[in-house]
Amino acid sequence: MTWRVVGWLRRRRRAARVVLLDPAGRVLLFRLLPGRDPGGGNGYWYLPGGGIRLGEPVEAAARRELREETGIRDVVLGPVVGQRTGVRFTFAGREIVQDEWYVAARVKSADLGPAGGHDRTGRDDGEADAVAASRWWSVADLVATGDTVYPPGLPGLVAKVAEATR
Repeated sequence: MTWRVVGWLRRRRRAARVVLLDPAGRVLLFRLLPGRDPGGGNGYWYLPGGGIRLGEPVEAAARRELREETGIRDVVLGPVVGQRTGVRFTFAGREIVQDEWYVAARVKSADLGPAGGHDRTGRDDGEADAVAASRWWSVADLVATGDTVYPPGLPGLVAKVAEATR
């Protein structure tokens, strides 16, 4: 029997994204390096989060991903405030199709280092080489920016989280 490779299969996964607000109501976003942007653009801004492990609850995945990507452990995790299905993107040369759950969260300090009470020892830098920057964004900043920001409609989602976590 002869086998022929016909191309990579798309990978479908489940993901938890964290809509993390600081005391001022600003949301934390990461910026993908322009060279990593599969659309060939100038990079884009996105929420912390990532894949949900088999059998892992959405909220547990959100907490784990936040800790891995930021070192944040002291967080008030709120409810799931949104969901998108069939989100398509390319990462590391592979096309991904993912279903995303958005989890509300708040931190006591916008300082992501030890001064803000965050333990960086648990941070996983496996994806750090793709991150150009992190920034806290107000709703007004999100509305006014010319940069690409994901997910679409993020200003409304941030306002929803602000209301849900008061």
